[in-house]
Amino acid sequence: MSRELMVRGGFLAAVAATLGLTVGIIGHQVDQPAVAWFFEAFILAGASFLAGYLLFLRPSRAIDEVARAADRIAEGDFTSEASGSHAAVSDLVYRFNSMARRVEAIIAEEEADQARLEAVFNASTDPMLAVTAEGEVAFLNQAAATLFETTAENAIGRPLMVIARDYELDQLVREALSGGEKSRTAVVAFGPDRTPLRAVAVPVRDGGAWAALLILTDLTELARIDRMRRDFLSNVSHELRTPLASIRALVETMQEGGVEPGEESQEFLRRIGLQVDRMTALVNELLDLSRIESGAVELNPEPIDLAGLVAEAAALHRPRAEQQEVKFELPEPNGLRVEADRNALLRVVNNLLDNAVKFSPCGGTVHVETRDEGDLVALSVRDEGPGIEPHELPRVFERFYKSDPSRSDSGTGLGLAIVKHTVRIHGGTASVESEPGKGATFTVRLPKKFSGTARPPVALS
Repeated sequence: MSRELMVRGGFLAAVAATLGLTVGIIGHQVDQPAVAWFFEAFILAGASFLAGYLLFLRPSRAIDEVARAADRIAEGDFTSEASGSHAAVSDLVYRFNSMARRVEAIIAEEEADQARLEAVFNASTDPMLAVTAEGEVAFLNQAAATLFETTAENAIGRPLMVIARDYELDQLVREALSGGEKSRTAVVAFGPDRTPLRAVAVPVRDGGAWAALLILTDLTELARIDRMRRDFLSNVSHELRTPLASIRALVETMQEGGVEPGEESQEFLRRIGLQVDRMTALVNELLDLSRIESGAVELNPEPIDLAGLVAEAAALHRPRAEQQEVKFELPEPNGLRVEADRNALLRVVNNLLDNAVKFSPCGGTVHVETRDEGDLVALSVRDEGPGIEPHELPRVFERFYKSDPSRSDSGTGLGLAIVKHTVRIHGGTASVESEPGKGATFTVRLPKKFSGTARPPVALS
């Protein structure tokens, strides 16, 4: 277009010059031959055309450059700028380049916003995905890609039903798309494992391609905690009901005169006392565990020789171990020390040794080891008992959990839970390793330097 204007300008200039020349010749030089007239007119017309062409050449080139820069921007190259310094078009070039830079800045900011949004979504452990008004996936984060066993490249642009393979989720999103600004919520059992998911479909107003956002929350952990709560209440009821029933039966027998005064009545009273002691121990351990879990335990950290503490705890369990012909293999004094509350740590070791002796076979050995692990110290207690099934390992430290039904009446089932939480408030960890038939190894790791909150010393029991 610019070259057409340039040619037209040159042509009009030539026509004007030719007409002017012709009029002058007719007016002043009518006596010259016609050939001379036309010759002069031709020369002047050509000169005028050339002058017009040269006059419009540089502006035309600048306009062409602006047009090419505009084409490059339209194709996605937002860094393109036009060049041209001719006075006639310099203002146009300047304004175009200013516009181009502004467009580039706007696009860059939008891309940065998109990158930040995707980073936030991908950092979330909750699956999230956006769908279009037609129900096609417009975006999904990494958690959603993992849940649906796909990739972003494979999912985007495809129907949600194809990606999720779940009618309830698809229906929930469609209801959100057709329900205005009102969100939809449901609990969905997803996949072959029937994983409980809380699904929220939220309409996105003025979201461009995003018409709705689907947010999923895995409720597995909440379901596990709820199951633990129910189990806890059931176990507490059972643990208290059994001794109470025994006490009631013994007392009723004595009240009805079914027991003669003397040794028989003393035996009944002894059994009643044992049941009362059992309930008292259960209540005390429940209270202790509650205090530990709530952080109400007061700790008095001090340097402790770990091997010496293990020897002290083993001495308390040796009489019962000898009755079962169980031996202790204890660590040699090695100077390994840890900063911790002595009473609390002694209780941890006591509970671990009690558990090991309980499950050791007649003639077995309880192996105790202490190790220096840099900033940590490790204490391991290994028995030679029946071991623990793999599916039971995650529940070993739960309250009242007993992996061996044959020993369901032995102990309160709170010892290992107390171990875990006591170690935790010291900044440490408790773990277990086991194979069926090959015993179990319980390991606690504590920081050498106490990292909890020091308070005045009190006993845990």
